[in-house]
Amino acid sequence: MLSSHAKETIQRAYSQFLEARSLKPRYGQKQMIAAIAKTLGGIQSDDEGKRVNDKQVCVVEAGTGTGKTLAYLLSTIPLAEDLNKKIIVSTATVALQEQLISKDLPDVAKYSGLEFRYALAKGRGRYLCVHKLDQELKDQRMQDASMDMFGGADATDDQKGLFQKFLDEFLTGRWDGDRDNWPETIEYEDWSMVTATHRECSNRRCPHFNACPFFTARKSLEDAEVIVANHDLVMADISLGGGAILPEPAQSIYVFDEGHHLPDKAISHFAGQVKLNQEENLLKQISKAVDTLGKQCGTPMGLLQIVTQFPEKIGEIHSQLGFARHIILDYLGDQAEVEGISTHRFRMGVVPDALIELAGELNKTHNSLYQYIDKIVEALKASLNKDDGEYRQADAERWFPIMGMLLARLEMAGLLWLSFAQQDHEDNVPTARWLQRLITEYEDDIALYSSPILAAELLAKNLWSRCYGAVVTSATLTALGRFDRLRMKAGIAKDNYFERIQSPFDYPNLGEILVPNDAVEPGHGDDYTQQVSDLLESHLDENESTLVLFTSRRLMNDVKFQLPFDVSDHVITQDEFSKQEVLKQHRDKIEAGLPSYLFGLASFAEGIDLPGDLLQHVIIVRLPFSVPDDPVDATLAEWLESKGRNPFMEISVPDASVRLIQAVGRLIRTEQDTGRITVLDKRLVSKRYGSLLLDGLPPFRRNLLAR
Repeated sequence: MLSSHAKETIQRAYSQFLEARSLKPRYGQKQMIAAIAKTLGGIQSDDEGKRVNDKQVCVVEAGTGTGKTLAYLLSTIPLAEDLNKKIIVSTATVALQEQLISKDLPDVAKYSGLEFRYALAKGRGRYLCVHKLDQELKDQRMQDASMDMFGGADATDDQKGLFQKFLDEFLTGRWDGDRDNWPETIEYEDWSMVTATHRECSNRRCPHFNACPFFTARKSLEDAEVIVANHDLVMADISLGGGAILPEPAQSIYVFDEGHHLPDKAISHFAGQVKLNQEENLLKQISKAVDTLGKQCGTPMGLLQIVTQFPEKIGEIHSQLGFARHIILDYLGDQAEVEGISTHRFRMGVVPDALIELAGELNKTHNSLYQYIDKIVEALKASLNKDDGEYRQADAERWFPIMGMLLARLEMAGLLWLSFAQQDHEDNVPTARWLQRLITEYEDDIALYSSPILAAELLAKNLWSRCYGAVVTSATLTALGRFDRLRMKAGIAKDNYFERIQSPFDYPNLGEILVPNDAVEPGHGDDYTQQVSDLLESHLDENESTLVLFTSRRLMNDVKFQLPFDVSDHVITQDEFSKQEVLKQHRDKIEAGLPSYLFGLASFAEGIDLPGDLLQHVIIVRLPFSVPDDPVDATLAEWLESKGRNPFMEISVPDASVRLIQAVGRLIRTEQDTGRITVLDKRLVSKRYGSLLLDGLPPFRRNLLAR
């Protein structure tokens, strides 16, 4: 039951914030605050504060201009204080994280009268590992043993200089060890040498624990009532059992902004892959690591038998991988089919018996090797802060992160082989499994992939059932006006709270959507490319700042090439520069009174703000249906068909609806914006599903099949 104290605090904070900022209340914002307060305030808990009922998730689609960030902050902060819970605000993009930390939360703290502390949570990989940096700098040859092991050379002079600069800036306090706070871009190959995974980290046993940037940042989370994270970090924490990086789920209220991304992030997190050449290299690295460790540090008596069995076990896996390569090539053929990649997907994720048997054997041998290395890792870990350990402390400090990293990579490979060795129960949703051969100028490798096709069960079991409460919000959560597709993907039970809040924008008077008379049915090849080029040439207006959205990178670049020079000269594609630089150049050209046409893909159909004169025309080249041969979507479609359902209407059309809404949403960002949307895909008016897609869009004026 929502307490009167929490209710009064929310109302007072909202009024005080609006008055301080000279803002008027928004009806949709008040609706959203009420929905969140009603849902979270209605959660029942026992004497220990543990939730005892199941209606704990509030799903709110808040149209552009609602002011959803303020709504969920002003409603959850007082409620969390009242319930003695933490708030975890999770986003899908860095841009929204930065906005929350640098603007939204400071504004709420300053103007609402609410007193709370907030912090930004990042994964371990964003922070410097002082121990690894120290090890690199101790040896002028930059840890030659580990570099040899990974097939590299000694560190360059540039790396040595960079690492010394890291140390100097960190010791003087001018840098906190956060990669994002370093003033220059750090290349991955440099950073990977001085950061650690959880497998490489010895935690409190580390001699540098008290100065560790990661654990220093973790301390700030303990004091914060509001923690800003991202979906990937939440999934990583959940997969580690919850409470490993972020607060315990049962003590947390999650707010998933950009919530439509959460299911796909979950699928990606629990997917796996193995490349056979990389596996072979990993085995060589393990063999060399164990050999070098023994030569440099000696082999403890307790590990002697294990070490002597290494060559035989690694040889066994090498042999099994050779058999796997032959079996897989039977399915892939000898030549790559498209762009250097040939793919074979197993229907309904069902792997043939021969590969199931071999994958089972590979999983067993990986597990055996894993146990061997794990014993070495445990021995090294035990020696980190004891003089009487099986290894000298200095040796343990040097070798623990190396062996821990190899152990983690071996574990990931073993899990992939386990997925291929298992058969899905006929009553369960299948796992997508497929093979690829990748042939480029630099490699010829074979890869095996495994992925869930729905995140519903994963999220229901690991997140929704364990958290105290949750808010899922975005401007695009419904598809075709319903939450059905979101519930299928995210596993949110139907009896939770779902609400759509319309945008306050007067769309009919702000813009129009048109399908011109010369719109075409999509196709492939040079003819279609020429059709699109001709269409764009006739519909681009140098007096309008324009965003053109494509579904294919090849088509985008080919079309630009075919446009007349006086048109293409004003085009900037997203491939030419970083996203930030592309947008900057576009702004600069518009502000200078020059024509500018942005050509972009899916990432430009979402999350970019170009208000006013910066964007007056959005052109959608092709309806954003998924690639039909995507292995995950194809397996899901097969499963639905096996249940007598229609995957096109349940998946393809709803997903296209969401993407189309996101695309048209680029046009009107403020109440003063105006413009038009042109769809060059005739199917929007020629196919039966076109009317469903149109009805799902904001209520722009319609001008269909008109010049």
